[in-house]
Amino acid sequence: MEVSETIAHHILDHDFGVMLGTVHLPITAHTLTMFGISLVLLFVCILMSRTGKSVFMRLMHTLGEEYVAFMRDGIVVPGMGAEGKQFLSYFCTLFLFILFSNLAGLIPQMKTITSNIAVTGALALCSGALIVYCGIKFHGGGGFVKTFVPGGTPWWLVPLIFPLEVISLIIRVCVLAIRLFANMLSGHMVLLSLLLIIFIIGQMSKIAGVGSAVPAMGLEIFMTLLELLVAFLQAYVFTLLTSIYAGLVIHSH
Repeated sequence: MEVSETIAHHILDHDFGVMLGTVHLPITAHTLTMFGISLVLLFVCILMSRTGKSVFMRLMHTLGEEYVAFMRDGIVVPGMGAEGKQFLSYFCTLFLFILFSNLAGLIPQMKTITSNIAVTGALALCSGALIVYCGIKFHGGGGFVKTFVPGGTPWWLVPLIFPLEVISLIIRVCVLAIRLFANMLSGHMVLLSLLLIIFIIGQMSKIAGVGSAVPAMGLEIFMTLLELLVAFLQAYVFTLLTSIYAGLVIHSH
């Protein structure tokens, strides 16, 4: 297999072309991975929510309680205030879904679906919808519109400030999608490129291949550990920024 084909196989999505009569179902590798992640996430959440006598069940329940407390005290309340507690379930689900999606690409035959801009864009739209909902819920429709004009702004600046504030909100949502997409795609491509170095040099010379395999594999292991850190960090940053943006709308002045 050519290097370009190998990279395309791991990075690009693949449509399996399922047809039901004349209807084409867009079932792709990323779609299947997303369904798999959702099922695993549902199973894990069920385990965390139940109590049992076994050590494993008690451990899972304790982990669930600690996780919810961390999301509440470390992300939601600092970013949104006490008003954000009613949205805690969304943030708990968002963080776990992004984390599992980021880690899925490290499993053989699985895909990093957050390297697909359509997936990160959908997540960003969900967060954008939450931000708008918070504005309407706590300020009303008219009050939410007024939040785009800071208090004390001269009337002759309103036609300039209002569209800029609306564009600022749109940019925040777009940044959420692009940041997650770019970080996960670039990290996955770096890992794949380092791994391909071993095979490329090995085809050129067996001696060079043996000599290059050891440092290349060491660098690959290091980058894999770094990718694990990035997976957790990007899930945390996406969730934290969503809470901050929502908090800015709730506590606007």
